[in-house]
Amino acid sequence: MVKIEDKKKKFKGKKKVKSVLEKKAKGLKLNKIDRKRIVKIEEKAALKSQVNKAVKEALEKQVKSTSIFDNDGTRDSLCSESSFGSQPAPKKKSKKVLFSGELEHVKVFDKRVHDLQIKPSEASPGRGILRSPLDKKVKKLPKSVKVVTEEQEVSAPPKKKLKVSAKKVTVSEPAEEEEDNLESVDEQSGADESLIDVPKLKRKRPLVVTKSVKEQLLNMPRQERKRFLKELKKKRKPEGERAHKCKILWEKIRMGKTPKAEKDEAIHELYGLVKGHAAKLIYSHDTSRVIECLVATEREGIINNLFNELTPEIVRMSKNVYSKFFVKKMLKNGTKEQRDLIITAFRGHAPTLLRIKHAAEVLEYAYNDFANAHQRNDIITEFYGKEFIIFREDKIRPLSEILAEKPEKKAVIMKHLDEVIGAVNEKETLRLSILHKLMLDFFENCDEEKKTNLLDSLKDKIPEFIHTPDGAKLAIKLIWFAPVKERKLIVKNFKDLSVKAAMEHYGHRVLLALFDTVDDTVLLNKVIVSELANEMKKLIEDDWGEKVIHYLVHPRDGRGIDKREIEFLSEGDSNPHSKKTQKDRYGQLYAGITENLYPYLAANFEELVFETNKSKFVAACLETTSKFDLFDRQVPSDGRKACNQAVVELAKKDFVPMDQEGFHIIEHQSGNFVLMAIMRCDTALPEDERLSVALAEGLTKQQLGGWVTCNRGCHVLLKMLQVGGPKVVEKLKASISRKHLDGYSSKGANLLKAQLDGKSTKH
Repeated sequence: MVKIEDKKKKFKGKKKVKSVLEKKAKGLKLNKIDRKRIVKIEEKAALKSQVNKAVKEALEKQVKSTSIFDNDGTRDSLCSESSFGSQPAPKKKSKKVLFSGELEHVKVFDKRVHDLQIKPSEASPGRGILRSPLDKKVKKLPKSVKVVTEEQEVSAPPKKKLKVSAKKVTVSEPAEEEEDNLESVDEQSGADESLIDVPKLKRKRPLVVTKSVKEQLLNMPRQERKRFLKELKKKRKPEGERAHKCKILWEKIRMGKTPKAEKDEAIHELYGLVKGHAAKLIYSHDTSRVIECLVATEREGIINNLFNELTPEIVRMSKNVYSKFFVKKMLKNGTKEQRDLIITAFRGHAPTLLRIKHAAEVLEYAYNDFANAHQRNDIITEFYGKEFIIFREDKIRPLSEILAEKPEKKAVIMKHLDEVIGAVNEKETLRLSILHKLMLDFFENCDEEKKTNLLDSLKDKIPEFIHTPDGAKLAIKLIWFAPVKERKLIVKNFKDLSVKAAMEHYGHRVLLALFDTVDDTVLLNKVIVSELANEMKKLIEDDWGEKVIHYLVHPRDGRGIDKREIEFLSEGDSNPHSKKTQKDRYGQLYAGITENLYPYLAANFEELVFETNKSKFVAACLETTSKFDLFDRQVPSDGRKACNQAVVELAKKDFVPMDQEGFHIIEHQSGNFVLMAIMRCDTALPEDERLSVALAEGLTKQQLGGWVTCNRGCHVLLKMLQVGGPKVVEKLKASISRKHLDGYSSKGANLLKAQLDGKSTKH
């Protein structure tokens, strides 16, 4: 027992090491990650030693070459008088300098130094305030380089404690004469260039004072200096104290624990502080939120007063990153008069606002969500030229009608549109619906050369602007206009975006145009159709995604898409770059989706068939080719048999007429519709693929005979008698009890009786 316990103690836990280097020194086993870390540490250590050596050599050379004169021939002295007699030093013109406690320009720290003591300069007022003796040595060191060695980081602000970490070291860059030394270091470092980094420190904006004020500040006691700077800041930021009080009240209002009475009192007090000063507070990142807080209180009087005070600032506020939110809030929550006033304020400024990122966002929000037809037309016509800003028409007319009436203005209008589109289509404003409308107007009315230029600038970005009606229409017209090579590039840009585009209200139309136009069906199947097939469930459950799948099964089918869309898509049939026939193109695209479509239908038949909106889609997928189809569509034999078997499994369930828990498939409106639609195609199918045969073989005589109690069940039996073969008719006659059938007088029962009696009926 003792030996076992000793053995457990011996191997209990793992050997702890502080670093990877210690692990290597102890001879422990190293994994792949440890070896990579060791290589990086060694490379960084070598680079650090090289840089330190180069800096040390540069500093030593500077010390040897120092003299009482600087390189520019002027004497470097701490005294204001010259040493060569009583002649005073030449006076320099007073200039503004930055006030800072750092009286030494460069400090070189070494990681071996732990206790650093920084003392304020004892220099007397004069030139020495701006320069220290150390400047002689490092006068040619105007820059500093941050060398990342992951070993030490030194940050030494004046009169504060030093924060030292073990990751970075700060060194100064040598003079221009010693650049050759550093070049040799760079050549030796080679692939370690990524280790050199120059981080930008975020510091408070320094206070700029004149030289005389700076000298006074250095001679002041600390407390007096603080009071002086505080007063100086108040003069430069007169709203600073008011903003501070506003933020205290804002915090009190937004806290959930504040009682209602105190909150109401704080709101009135806050409004009293803001009133009359809102135009100055709205542009700051913190006080703009204070004003938004007052708007969020939903107090009509306060909101109206603030809006009236800020009305002259609407255009300027729209351009600011913080104040733009106030304009958007007033558009969303304001009255109709306030919205109209905001949109009217944009009059004459729309071309300028569209070029500014934040202003374009506000303009788009107003144009897309709140402007009426006349206001939208006024905004768009501003981009046609200054004449349309001054003289506005009451009648809304498209650009083509304007140019037809005044053809002499076409060159000027096209020039203005070209300038706007060229200035903003490279920015984030490409997603804005205003720009889509302008680009569409430009494309429909410009010459072939400008159409080609627009296509070249947009062919890589088409998926970015198909979410608006004008953007989708522009994308479709670009596809029709594009040559074969550009069409392939457009298709490739939809990689990993096909499913998202198919589920867009307007974006799915662009996919339909690609199916109609692109001859390279192999590329289409690889990039787009395969992605759609892999997300079949998501697409069929979505209204717009279902239209795309329906179009691949039944192209140009009025049951799947609106007839106006079909008319628009048919305009692209005459494009000069599509050579393949519709029959071949649609047939190859349909073949790319059948492998996933029909197994999905069979597996989810019950969910789809009992949903009204999806039953038509299921019936359309299982139909045979008709004279209205554009290609010979053949449902795979295995897929049809799997769907027939799914119908049989649903039909096997116990039939209870008018069941409140759920209708049987023959009695359910959508289920009965699918059964009748599929069985209409049985005459054109081989016997083993017919649904009537599958039902007759899969159900018992008792189950089939029980359907006569329902009107829709009689219609199903009647259709089976009409389209089924001799075996089906024989089994149905044996299953249906004539005595039982005579007890029902529904329309379906009467038709079924006539069919059994040998009288032909049309159904």
